[in-house]
Amino acid sequence: MENALAKGTEYKLKWLIIDLSAVAIIDTMVADQIFKVIAGLQLIGVNVVLSGIRAEIAQTMIQLGITIKHVKTFSSLHQAVSYTNSVVQ
Repeated sequence: MENALAKGTEYKLKWLIIDLSAVAIIDTMVADQIFKVIAGLQLIGVNVVLSGIRAEIAQTMIQLGITIKHVKTFSSLHQAVSYTNSVVQ
C-alpha cells in the first residue's frame, strides 16, 4: 500500500493497470488488500483497472462474495492498455 501510493505520487500516475494473469489463487485477504490499494490510489487521483482475471479466479471471487463493480476489468492486459490509451483525460 505504502509503495503503491508513494510511487503513484512520485510518478504522477494517471492510470495503473493491475494485471492478475499470473495469480493462481485469490482469497478474501488478497482481494481485500488489492481493493484497499485501489481505493488508496483512487483517493490520490490514480485511475486503476484490473486485467487478466482468469475464469477460476472470477468463480472463486463470486463464491467468496467479492464484487468489483467500482473497478473496470479486462480479460487481457492488451485490452486494458488499449482502454487506458483511448480514454481522454
